[in-house]
Amino acid sequence: RRNDRYPMLESFDMPDTHESCSRRNVTTTAPQALSLLNDTQTIEWAQGFAGRVVEAAGSDTAKQVTQAYLMAYSRPPDAGEQDAALTFFSTQGRLIAERAAEGGKLALPAAMNVELDEAHAAALVDFCHALLNSNEFVYSN
Repeated sequence: RRNDRYPMLESFDMPDTHESCSRRNVTTTAPQALSLLNDTQTIEWAQGFAGRVVEAAGSDTAKQVTQAYLMAYSRPPDAGEQDAALTFFSTQGRLIAERAAEGGKLALPAAMNVELDEAHAAALVDFCHALLNSNEFVYSN
């Protein structure tokens, strides 16, 4: 409904849209961070973001990192960020492979135009989720 407030924005102090000069209090609270980490909608955004990254960069991990940074921040990653991201993929891919072997559910990209190992694809979703949750993304957009 047009008059209903978007539920996720409640934790972000969405102003009252029924007032002609509404104000938004500036706060940063734990529910805001937890909404971005745990909300189903945020996971779906990360899956869609990861799908776009795979579509643009293919299966090469270094290209995926660069493409994700370009999409999220409109700049390529610096050398330290690139190294940290590649280390993340290695570590997270191993952890996800272990979880998958035990029958755990994986969050995979929304659409993939190339064949990717499921553990790597799920690690890409986690990486995109982390980029969506970083302060740089929130303040640059």
